[in-house]
Amino acid sequence: MMRSVFLTGAAAVSLFLALSALPVHAAPEREEERVTLTTEDGWNLSGRWLKAAGDAPTLVLIHTQKSDLTEWEPLFKPLKRYGFGYLAFDLRGHGNSFVTPSGSTATWRAFSVDGQDNEFNKMLRDVEAAIAFLSTNSVSGAQTVLAGSVLGANLAIKAAAIHPEISMVIAVSPVLNVNSVLSVNPLRAYGQRPILLIAGADRARQYAEFQILNHTAQITCGKRNVTVMVEAKGFGPGLVNKYNARRVLDWVKNPRLPDIVELSTAAATGLEPGTTEQTGAPLEENAPVSEFPQD
Repeated sequence: MMRSVFLTGAAAVSLFLALSALPVHAAPEREEERVTLTTEDGWNLSGRWLKAAGDAPTLVLIHTQKSDLTEWEPLFKPLKRYGFGYLAFDLRGHGNSFVTPSGSTATWRAFSVDGQDNEFNKMLRDVEAAIAFLSTNSVSGAQTVLAGSVLGANLAIKAAAIHPEISMVIAVSPVLNVNSVLSVNPLRAYGQRPILLIAGADRARQYAEFQILNHTAQITCGKRNVTVMVEAKGFGPGLVNKYNARRVLDWVKNPRLPDIVELSTAAATGLEPGTTEQTGAPLEENAPVSEFPQD
């Protein structure tokens, strides 16, 4: 025979308070880890890794020349809030990655800026070490986003061209040539994948180069795959900050924006500063563009 149990008001309150006092096992807080990446040619690279929540994407953050991983620190907290992971590391000869495979020390100042096999081009192996690290930690290519600034942007495009499993690229201030690390042909090989191009409009030479790369991406990646963010001023890592980080991370969540109407009356110099678009008026291919400083 079933019995119904009725609690008085006081008893119900007491039971509620007792249950509320029981410990609640929340999901463990994600904590950043210090890691070491080992390249194919023997460099040990210093890195900082935050594991993504669930199946959220992980961004590989590649800094620019003469810098280190700390240039990405303003993005660390927003990434964590979004549940995203990140792997930021010092390229060889930068930051805390200064011990050579032979055991001596070297910095970027000793690296030649000429030649397709110089140390700056070999930094592609640094990016590949980051991709391999994520793979061994159960982060697939489909969950991996390569993000770089200036030199790092060129390296991100080159690495993604070689690794078609990578989901997308964020290129901040990419240039045609930085220390003999080229970008046009890798961009042509990148294929039909999402790419976010970010630039500042206040440096004429670099912005002209950016427009050539934008035009190349429109042709080779498909217009629906190309998103452009133009800020009024800035160059390199400072273009991604606490003020626009949300736009960048929202793009990672939804990289293919709805179709838009291309403005046939767009200025020849490209998009208006402060806009986010998937199209931009290209600079003519034969327009003179100064080489990026090779220092």
